[in-house]
This record gives sequence, structure tokens and C-alpha cells, in this order.
Amino acid sequence: MTIPPIRAVLVSVGGSAAPILFTIRKHRPAHVWYFCSSGSRHIADEIHVQLDWHPDRDLIELERFEELGPCYRELRQAIPGMLRKWSVDRSEVLVDYTGGTKTMSAALVLAATEVFDRFSYVGGEQRDKSGMGVTLDGKERVFYQSNPWADLAVREVERARDLWAGCQFHSAAKILREIADRVPHPLRFITVAGVADGMDARHRLDFTMAVKHLGGAVKQLPLVFDGCDDGGLLAFVRASLEICGACSEGKESPKFLRELLDNTLRTAAQHRYEDAAARLYRAMEMQGQAWLADRTSGAFVNGRLKPGVALPAGLDGLISCRPDDRGEVKLSLENIYQALDRLGHARAAGVVTDLALGRKSRWRQATEKRNTSILAHGVSPIGAEGFAEMKRIAEEFLGFDLSREGNPIIPLPL
Repeated sequence: MTIPPIRAVLVSVGGSAAPILFTIRKHRPAHVWYFCSSGSRHIADEIHVQLDWHPDRDLIELERFEELGPCYRELRQAIPGMLRKWSVDRSEVLVDYTGGTKTMSAALVLAATEVFDRFSYVGGEQRDKSGMGVTLDGKERVFYQSNPWADLAVREVERARDLWAGCQFHSAAKILREIADRVPHPLRFITVAGVADGMDARHRLDFTMAVKHLGGAVKQLPLVFDGCDDGGLLAFVRASLEICGACSEGKESPKFLRELLDNTLRTAAQHRYEDAAARLYRAMEMQGQAWLADRTSGAFVNGRLKPGVALPAGLDGLISCRPDDRGEVKLSLENIYQALDRLGHARAAGVVTDLALGRKSRWRQATEKRNTSILAHGVSPIGAEGFAEMKRIAEEFLGFDLSREGNPIIPLPL
């Protein structure tokens, strides 16, 4: 990767001018930006007049130079403006923190690591005061430092991990792409961003798009990690691709049902109880549809009687199994379990027994609370407790394991 030339040097000023002059002369930038106190302003002036070319000059001058907070705030506010003013890209800036008070140097490093990647410090083999003082003229040595935040993308990766853990995959992908050009392995970050896109689609139940993103990632991951430990990412992506592939086929299946339940738990963990309740309601319906399809040898699919297929024996007396105006037999949630009860299904028998309690029916109270919620047919939020009761009903009556996800999404392995 080509390293841009240094067009600007941002230096902290104080103490001896010699080390600062050494850095500036070594790079001969087109712009010199001095970070100084009112007391060290004259040193910045002295340095600039000694330069044998004519770089543009700018100043960040402050009074409260012994206080970390004010120093940091002044720098953080001034740096973006100087970049715009002089049309300099952040990659073209060298930050030298040799001069100034310890507080000024600390503030400069703190503020600059948010923006810049290239740092220097002037030391030397000989110093005055028995080796503890200022570097002696002519004995200077420049120590170039990289920005650890950039090299390791520590802060950004931590943010991406937090967003990923909170199922905010789109935002995690955005961060990973933004920092890709600042890390040693940009393609790795871009590829993992693609995985985040796949997880975003998966969480939105857009399984076709999830397959597209995850399929591309499966091909790229072995190349970008190249024998390095990927923290189980490739195995996870392959498993996710298989799950999303099964869900994209457009028909109910045990994998689809488990994914819907897992999605319910992830959504509830985000405190999106309206959305979580909608998912759980559909899972309860899907489970009944699957059991009905099995009990009728495929006569019912997704709660509908196949065209031209005779109504299975035992269901002919149910009002809900009479054909509608279009000649179709379509069963709602309660009707599905009533039909299953007629066919001798043990789980359905428990549901029907509870429904017979009328207003005291726990099943009906829970599902009606969902039906009158904001994302269904009413204006009352279901809330945490309403969702929790639906969850208890689903576990007790249908045997769902909602204590944990069946196919959990692993932590972001970066």
C-alpha cells in the first residue's frame, strides 16, 4: 500500500526548539500547524522564521495548557477545521508530540489518534542533565509511531462487536467498511462486513438476500484469513448459509420453525416486543400447520387443504373445515389446533381444553393481547409482560424450547 507524502506536520511546542526544527526540516511539509500555549507562542514564531522554505502556518494556542480537558477539547475542535482550511487529507499529516508540557503532549495524542495514523517523537542518544533532560542538538533521533487504534482498529472493532451483539448488523457492517482502509488486512474487514450484511438480512427474515451475502463470504473467508484463526467464523457462516437456504425455499420446515423462534428471542432481546410477539404468533401457527400436514399425510399445507383433495376423515363435522366462498378450506390459529384435536394430537388436546375455558383461557388471553397490539389490529402495546406470557404459553402448550437460541449467532470474531 502506497504511503502518502507528508504535506502537514502538527507539532506540540514548548521547551527546546531544536527537536521540533529537526522534525519539520526532515520532512519539509507544505503546512506546519503549531499547538502551543500563550507562553510558548514565541518558540513557534522562532521556529517558523528559521525555516528556509515558506510553509503555510497555523496555530492552536490555548491558555489552560496544564489542564487535559481544555487541551483535548481545543484540539478536537480545531483539527477538522484545519484539514478543511488547507485541503489536506488526514493521511498526509504527521503528528509530532515531542514538545510542550506533558499535559499538552497527552492531549495531542488523545485527540490526534481519533483522526491521524502517523506519529513521531524526537529522542536522542545524548541528553543534558545526566541523560534526563533535553536532547542535545545534533544527537536527535526520530521515533516514528503508528496509531494503535488504526493498526488494530481497537475502538472501531469494539463498537462493531457491540452493534453485532445487539443485532444491529447493518451498522456493524458500515463501521467495518469505513475502517477497512486503515488496517493491515482491509479485505478481511470487507469480507466480515459482508457476513454482517448476511446477518442483517437473516435477522430481517430476508433469507434470499442472506444467502447471497453469506454465499459470497463462504468463498472469501478462507482466502482472507489464509490459515489464521478465524474464531469459528467460517463454520458459523456455512451453518448460517444452510439455515437461510432452507428458509428461502418458501415452505415450513423444522429448520424454518427453529429459525423463527431464534429470531423471536433475538428480537425480544432488543426490547422490540411488538415484533417479537408477531414472530412468536407465527411460530405457534407454523407449528400447528406442520403437525396438521403430518397428521393428514400432506392434505393440508400451511393450514390450507390442497385443491381437489378430500377432507380427511374426522374433520368433516368442523365448521371451520367447511369451504369458503372460493371453495377453499383455510384454518386460522385456533382452528388448526381444533382440527388437530379431532385427529388425536396430544399437544392440541391441551390447547383445546384451555380454549374451552372461554374468558379464563390463558391461550386466548395471550393471543388476543397480541391481536389487539399496535402491529396487529389494535393500539395497545403488548409490552414485556405480554410477550412473556405468550412465551410461557408457547413453552407450556407446544413444548417450544425458548430458554435459549437453537442456532445462536456467535460473537463477532475480530
